[in-house]
Amino acid sequence: MIRPCDLCGSTETTRLLECERLDGPLVRCHQCGLVYVGERLKDFTFAIVDKDKSRALAERVQALGLVDELVEAAEAPWRHKLFEDRLRRLQRFISAGRLLEIGCASGEFLRLAAHAGFDVEGIEPEPITSARARDSFGLNVMTGTLAEAAYPADSFDAVVLFHVLEHLDSPRQTVTEIHRILKPGGTLAIETPTIDTIWFRLLGSRWRQLIPDHYFFFTPHTLSRLLETVGFRVLEVKKVGKPMSIRLFLDRLRRFNSTLGKSLSSLAYLLGLENQTLHLTLGDVMLVAAQKTPSAVFADTRTA
Repeated sequence: MIRPCDLCGSTETTRLLECERLDGPLVRCHQCGLVYVGERLKDFTFAIVDKDKSRALAERVQALGLVDELVEAAEAPWRHKLFEDRLRRLQRFISAGRLLEIGCASGEFLRLAAHAGFDVEGIEPEPITSARARDSFGLNVMTGTLAEAAYPADSFDAVVLFHVLEHLDSPRQTVTEIHRILKPGGTLAIETPTIDTIWFRLLGSRWRQLIPDHYFFFTPHTLSRLLETVGFRVLEVKKVGKPMSIRLFLDRLRRFNSTLGKSLSSLAYLLGLENQTLHLTLGDVMLVAAQKTPSAVFADTRTA
């Protein structure tokens, strides 16, 4: 049975595609246009983390050839550049205050934000990485979910989610809770894939964002509508990229064209270019910044 749309509640959908990389059929809501996985044949939801499910997800990602662990491990310097970019984007809207990151992993972004003057906290459902944030870096990070944290209303000046919203069981419930815990005028920043991209239209089931634990695929319109429905004013919607090494770029290219990727990798190695930096904006990731509107009451407008 197709799950109701998380944005409007409708069950009338169009089936877009099915592929091995997703946990069920990809559908588009007739009423509001939200694209999501309509049935969960397997459940790797962000809110449900245990060792068996984490291991099963990791094994599935490896089996599908979506990640080369050695290449990913070498990307630490470029990930640091990515977190610096994210902090600079956030500082355009808010420069200090109490900041919560949902899905903070081991806390690399939080460490940068703390050095920049924010009072930081984090939530991370994966026990090993959240423990590392606490034990290795001394960060205030809770193991669990936003619902389990039960923060008082008006607790934070800013909340950020980087590539988290697409993993959730109900993005609507999450942004509703974020609205409650943000102070009036507080800032929300979300980075997430957008299906409003030429790459999905060209590649279909081979699009890089179609992976086992992605369940929701927003467009600027559907994400803005979601935020406005629960009481946010959208400040900016912007396509963003990420810094990466030429090595990682060519590793990703090999997944789509093995011959070309291998040839260019060999050339990059011979020329000593593997560790040069690329900053690519492919147009399939967006940053949405929003502000909590004060003294607003928003009804649930979803269909029954």
